[in-house]
Amino acid sequence: MNDPQKFHPSAGIAIGPILFVIALLAVLAAAMSSGGGDFQVASGADRITADVVAQANMIRNTINNCNMDYTLKVSMNAVAATSDPYPATPGSGFVTDLVCTPTDAASLWGSILLPRPTQGFAPWSYINAGATGGRCIWTTPTASSQPVVAGLTRAATKFNSSIAYSATTEVIYNPASASQKFIVWITPPTGTADSHCLP
Repeated sequence: MNDPQKFHPSAGIAIGPILFVIALLAVLAAAMSSGGGDFQVASGADRITADVVAQANMIRNTINNCNMDYTLKVSMNAVAATSDPYPATPGSGFVTDLVCTPTDAASLWGSILLPRPTQGFAPWSYINAGATGGRCIWTTPTASSQPVVAGLTRAATKFNSSIAYSATTEVIYNPASASQKFIVWITPPTGTADSHCLP
């Protein structure tokens, strides 16, 4: 008769792999805690790159659509031509307050949901300095950090970018600057660039 107190001969075999997995998890946890900064920098930079690129393109496209809509209405004689089809600089300076003038006085965004600024960044600003000074949008982080620099540096590579204005520049960003200002041109200047559109 079998003794009920005795275990089956293979009863301890499953313990080995379980202990191995636990030891492996402990090693991974230790590695991540010691090198966790690298992981946090990478994930923070990824978020900033994705947010800034998506927001900049959305804002730029919406402003350009405003210009196209106005130009089309002028060509159809639906409205009289004025000197500037692009939105005027809002009193607040923020893109959230842009209106698609002169065709209407409604918000530029209408039913489009403008995303909130990415975490750790000021709201996007806009200046219309005319054809001569150019038109641009920009944002700045509330504080500089490794993820901010890495994220904005990568975001700048998604555009034709430079640390200073040139005729072919879409974005101006200098990773060594104190402000970390990220500037996106809507229309580049035909003359001297407006100071708001420079780092």
